[in-house]
Amino acid sequence: MRRLENGRKGNFLPLPFIFFRCLCFIFYTLLCLSFLAVAQSKQLADYPNQLTRDGELVILPDRGTVYIATDFHTHWSDFNQWLERTKLIEQIEAGEDVYGLILGDAVDHKPGDPIVERFGDVKIVDRIMQLQEQLGTKGKRLIYLKGNHEFAAADTYAMLKRAGMNDNNQHDFIRKLYQTPNGPYYQQFNFIERMTDKHYDYLISLPTIAVGKNGFVGVHAGTSRSAKSLADLIQPNKKVLEELLWDRPTVAKSDGYTLSHTETFLKRIGGRVLIVGHTPLIYFTRKKAKDGVARLGKYQLFFATGYGAEPGVRSYLAIDLSKKYESVSDLKYEVEIYSLYP
Repeated sequence: MRRLENGRKGNFLPLPFIFFRCLCFIFYTLLCLSFLAVAQSKQLADYPNQLTRDGELVILPDRGTVYIATDFHTHWSDFNQWLERTKLIEQIEAGEDVYGLILGDAVDHKPGDPIVERFGDVKIVDRIMQLQEQLGTKGKRLIYLKGNHEFAAADTYAMLKRAGMNDNNQHDFIRKLYQTPNGPYYQQFNFIERMTDKHYDYLISLPTIAVGKNGFVGVHAGTSRSAKSLADLIQPNKKVLEELLWDRPTVAKSDGYTLSHTETFLKRIGGRVLIVGHTPLIYFTRKKAKDGVARLGKYQLFFATGYGAEPGVRSYLAIDLSKKYESVSDLKYEVEIYSLYP
């Protein structure tokens, strides 16, 4: 008996303590499952009716106007023309219920683009950061989403920094990178030649997608076939992010997304119409591309404010967030669609 008691004292926990530990484990498991269920079932209605950022997802309320631009690609003059045409900053400063939304790809000069504005992307990014700071708490109304070029330029910059690049050898590192077999790929993301650590920190913090309470959806490239719900857009995995930032429709890419994919995506996240840039309008027929934009099916519209507008014209959008647009055909010239240079 003494040996048994000594063994119990040395090797076994009291039964009440074991019971308590089991209860704690069960409670913790149920709590985790509860949080997971909430995240998976998150709907637009679960967010407050105000400008909200949740991870890489931006929620816009069901009121106000959002002025949208995309694909400046170093076009500093086009960026300034957009600000001038919309009077965006003046309206925000005056307390008007307006937002500015850039759908990515402000950086990188595109090969073959006849418009060359040296350091145009540096000026644009610096100006956005300056304006957001200047506007104080209202600065969050100027929203800059990442495009595939912001993502890839920042990713490449980080790779070079890990390899030892610094301010003194940046030029040599990039020159050697361009001389590698993958050099032509990296030359697309030439903002790395001008990028600083401050730019990098800013670009990696950009959100990815904006969704309005009444169903407006804005993102750089298009539909995600992998996203199953709104929750998948908060911290998108590699596949979802790749689709949102890089993918193109079948008219431009043989294995691209279809009209059905777009409809499914919108239904899953509570959207009605999808507004994107990324795919140049030259990929669309004249029938589909008019008024400076291209419509694909009922629910998706493509446009460009800088590079990629030909054979149309550079344009921007003014979306009424209080409206529930049933189709992109509801977006009219000189009502929601405006030429950048009238």
